[in-house]
Amino acid sequence: MATFKQIRGFTIKKYTTNPTNPLVGEIWYNSTAGTLKVYQNLGGVWANGGDLGTGRNSLGGLGTQTAALATSGSYPGQTYSEEYGGTSWTAGGVLGTGRYTMATAGTQTAGLVALGFVGPASTTATEEYDGTSWTGGGVAATLRTNLGSGGTQTAALAYGGTEPFLNQPACEEYDGTSWATGGSLGTGRYALTGNNVGTQTAGLCVGGYVRSSSNPTNIHVEEYDGTSWAEGGDLLTHQWYASSFGLQTAAIIAAGTQAPTTAAASYDGSSWTATGSVTTGRAQSAGCGSTTAGVIFGGGTSPTPFQATEEYIDPTTSIQTITTS
Repeated sequence: MATFKQIRGFTIKKYTTNPTNPLVGEIWYNSTAGTLKVYQNLGGVWANGGDLGTGRNSLGGLGTQTAALATSGSYPGQTYSEEYGGTSWTAGGVLGTGRYTMATAGTQTAGLVALGFVGPASTTATEEYDGTSWTGGGVAATLRTNLGSGGTQTAALAYGGTEPFLNQPACEEYDGTSWATGGSLGTGRYALTGNNVGTQTAGLCVGGYVRSSSNPTNIHVEEYDGTSWAEGGDLLTHQWYASSFGLQTAAIIAAGTQAPTTAAASYDGSSWTATGSVTTGRAQSAGCGSTTAGVIFGGGTSPTPFQATEEYIDPTTSIQTITTS
């Protein structure tokens, strides 16, 4: 039988304890444990973060894992926001108009919410956040709720949704002052709440729900180049009312659907790969961040929506025992 040295060209080091700073892929023999060990990349995993001060669903999420903003949400439209510092949530500024299933964009200190429901009617109003307080912005052209979004406070994108009819394909772009018509989605869809991913010139519409007797749910992904939408790589499974965040070439989708799933996947601009599952399956949650450091929060159903927050980290590395199975 060939030895490891003959196969790989080098020997395995022996330690009485595991090395302090091993390299990813490094293998050694732990003589105390009597086992081979390897320092391995486990891929993206989710871990519990600090709970929201108040549980809510259909909320907006924007920012990063260590500087996130949870905005409004839950019927009939709560007006408060909360800020996350990577450990715990604290009270943020109060919105002028509470809303839910809205579009969001930007950061914790330069945020944007637009459109959505202001129970029981929809709104075209926009509000901008400076890290302390909210002020009114430009008015959108098309009433919509349950829509997707992305971008920044001065270059935002809002697309899809419902109203004035289901399967809305409309897309609008915001320049920090006013909204203008953009290219329409190839397939109109809604249930995109929580889809806050990409930029105004490199947007990503992920999943959603298509009101059709033959294809009620949607695994299709569309990519925006600032002018028009084109087909991207299909999702691994149907997901709507899911949390999506990141960029067009590096995105995450997690949870969602009516019977909440714990599934999560990452996108590289062409195809999706399953990651570790979230701990708590939920629909109508919010999320933000990147494919290496993301976060989802809230969601669930009334009257007791979730306060739970989960953080995504990739790569996650750990010392593993090598077995024959």
